[in-house]
Amino acid sequence: MSVDRRNGPEIKKITELRIPPITREILPNGMELLEVNMGTQNLVQLEVLFRGGRVNEAHKGVSRAVARLLKEGTKSYTGSELAEEVDFYGANISSGASLDYSYVKIFTLNRYFHKILPILEEVLYHPTFPEEELGKYTKNSIQKLKVEKAKSELVAYKAITEKLYGEDHVYGYNSTDEIYNSLTRDKLLEYYETTYGTDNCIIILSGKITEEIRSSVKKMFGNQSEKKVKLDYENPSVNISKNHSKRIKAEDNLQSAVKIGCRLFKRSHADFQDMFVLNTILGGYFGSRLMSSLREEKGYTYNIYSSIDMMIYDGYFNVSTEVGNEYLPATLEGIYEELEILKHEKVGSEELDMVKNYLSGNFLNMVDGPFKVAGIAKVIALNNLEVDFYQKLMSRIHSITAEDLQKLAQKYFIRENMVEIIVGNP
Repeated sequence: MSVDRRNGPEIKKITELRIPPITREILPNGMELLEVNMGTQNLVQLEVLFRGGRVNEAHKGVSRAVARLLKEGTKSYTGSELAEEVDFYGANISSGASLDYSYVKIFTLNRYFHKILPILEEVLYHPTFPEEELGKYTKNSIQKLKVEKAKSELVAYKAITEKLYGEDHVYGYNSTDEIYNSLTRDKLLEYYETTYGTDNCIIILSGKITEEIRSSVKKMFGNQSEKKVKLDYENPSVNISKNHSKRIKAEDNLQSAVKIGCRLFKRSHADFQDMFVLNTILGGYFGSRLMSSLREEKGYTYNIYSSIDMMIYDGYFNVSTEVGNEYLPATLEGIYEELEILKHEKVGSEELDMVKNYLSGNFLNMVDGPFKVAGIAKVIALNNLEVDFYQKLMSRIHSITAEDLQKLAQKYFIRENMVEIIVGNP
């Protein structure tokens, strides 16, 4: 049978999102166990999350230091011995901390899971935080700060978050040499004991899961003694003046980094779904208005985008770009002009349909495989969202109107409420 290749396949609209099953169980000690059992490869990923991050810090910088040093020494392994053991089995172990949570994650073949799980238990429940490793961490972190100071975009990011949340707030403070030098083993141990608990712990098991793997995970975590953790988030008290603009001199004499933004809300807010669509239209994909206008039409910059950065307790909107100094004034006006257009003109039906289709396609990619589905489970669990959060978001994407988007732009895209950060040497 011949195929007429002059006509492409029929394009079908994606109208619903079907997320593979995510099972949930609360262990006797209060730990939350989520499972995504799917896939054809004999691979398993196990991620252990602890709500807290910076929110639970008594001393700045300790959350990241603890997460990084968990696997640099335990009662049974030195850091190098642990790394060699994991490498021997072709597995991977990683750890880190965000503003809101810390994590440890292993990735391994099924047949070696029983070898890697005890190593994970060592990392989670028997770390020693050696003084020598803390010294290395401090030295490397200070060196990294020096490198970051030469990157205008990073300097701008730090400046805008500090302005939006305050220099002492968990979402606003920036790491310094003094913060790193003030870290001690006792401070790390204190944070570990008060944050790595059971009632703030989420375990996400994903991949091709056997009954043996499932049982071993339940046994290991279920045997841990109950330890409750108190988390106290405080809203920022910073007052932002109208039309705030800050210019920071940088080493780069050729171009400037620009960030323009404002505080928003967390994912559970009533306006999140609509803002998700509005941001995409403005600067959330390659065909966005900012890219079309300031890159394609005017040639001011190579890359420009907007984003809504979401944390557990709050979030913010920002437009980011790096631009030649000669184009800086025109670029700033171009950004504000695009915001004004969204406030005063309705989005055309063709553009809105294209964005809806683009977002729908991205949603399908989010459920492509067990580890991506585990990412969905992670967002829902950490943010205490409804289990059908993403299905409702998909539904709203299809039902939103141009009128809805215009009203939202008028509500949030107010120029005098924006914080403007410019890092360069124009």
